[in-house]
Amino acid sequence: MQSINVCTPGHLDMADSYGLIAGQLARHLTALGCHVNLLALGDNQHPNQPADVAAITGQPMRAALGSISLGYPTGYHRYPAIAQVGPRVALTMFESTRLPAGWAEVLNTMDAVITPSQFCREVFQRCGVTAPMQVHVVPLGVSEVYRPAQRKTDGPFTFLAFMDRGLRKGGLTALQAFLRAFGDDSNYRLILKGRTPKVGMSLTNENVEVIQRDMSELELHELYLSAHCLVNPTKGEGFGLIPREFAATGGISLSTGWGGTADDIAQWGIPIPYRLVKADWRGAKALEGQDLGDWAEVDSMELAALMRYVALERERLLRQAHNQAPQVRRLYDWRRFAERVLDLWKGVADGNISGAKAAA
Repeated sequence: MQSINVCTPGHLDMADSYGLIAGQLARHLTALGCHVNLLALGDNQHPNQPADVAAITGQPMRAALGSISLGYPTGYHRYPAIAQVGPRVALTMFESTRLPAGWAEVLNTMDAVITPSQFCREVFQRCGVTAPMQVHVVPLGVSEVYRPAQRKTDGPFTFLAFMDRGLRKGGLTALQAFLRAFGDDSNYRLILKGRTPKVGMSLTNENVEVIQRDMSELELHELYLSAHCLVNPTKGEGFGLIPREFAATGGISLSTGWGGTADDIAQWGIPIPYRLVKADWRGAKALEGQDLGDWAEVDSMELAALMRYVALERERLLRQAHNQAPQVRRLYDWRRFAERVLDLWKGVADGNISGAKAAA
C-alpha cells in the first residue's frame, strides 16, 4: 500500500475550499488503495468532517516522504519536514491575472504543479512558472450528493447568491442587481448565504433572507434545491465549485464568464457579462499592497437585466438546466480527480515526470 502525505493550510474543515479538496482527495485516494497522512497546519479533526474523512484524519501515520501540498505556495515551508524531502507536487490556484510575490519561485522548486482550470495554468506560465508541461490542469469534482431534482414552481421565483470575506464572491453585486430588478416584489426572493457570521449583515426586506452558518453537503443540497437560479457574479475564481454544484442539481447557474468559471460554462451555465479592472485585494492581509493584475467586474444593471430575463424565461431555462445537469458530473468527478492526481504523483515518485527543478 502506497503512503502519501497530503498537506493543507488551516483547519481540515470541509466547509473551506482547501479543506474540502484535501478531504475529497484523501477519501478517494484511500478508496484507490493508498494510505493517506492528512497533515493540516490547523486542526486535523474538525466538526465539519464526515465520518469517513474523520476516520482518515484519526488513523495512525505511516512513514512517507514528500507531499501533495495544497494552498498558497509561500506557506509550503510551514509544512512538516517529512513533506519537504522527496517527491513534491503543488496543488494550488489563484484568482487574478498576476501571481503574488514569491509564488513562481516556490512553484519552480516543485516536481509538478496541479491547478484546476485553464485560466490558472495560463496565469502561472505567464508569471514565470517554468517547464510548461509541468503545469497540469486537473478539474475538481462535484459530490454525488448534488443530484438533479425538479424545482417547485409555486411560490416566489428564488435566486441564491453566496457572500464571504471581502468582495470577490460578488454577493453584494447580486444583492444590488436583485433590488434593481425586483425591489420588494414578493413574487421574487433572494437568499444570501455566508459562512459562520463573517458577513455581519441583517436586512429587513421581506423578500431577502440572509443565512450565515456552515452547512454539510446534505444541507447545501437542500439549500440549492430551494432556489431556482444561482447568481454568481464573482470577480475571480481559481475554479468555482459552487456554480457547478448548483448546476448539478438542475438549477439555472449564472456565473461570470471569466477565470476559472469560464471552463466549459456553455455546458453547465449561463455566462454573466463582465469587464476587466485592476484587482483590489484589500482585506486579504497576505496580498494587500501588491500589484496582482486584473480581475472581473460585473455591472449590476446588466446583471439585473439578465436576472429579469431568467425570471421571464424560467420554464424554458429550468428545463434546459435540468437536461444539462448530468453533464456536470461527467465533466467534474472527485474520483477521476484523485485518479489523475495519483497518476501524476506516481509519475513524479517513479521519475517518469522530470521535475521543474531539472528543467530549470
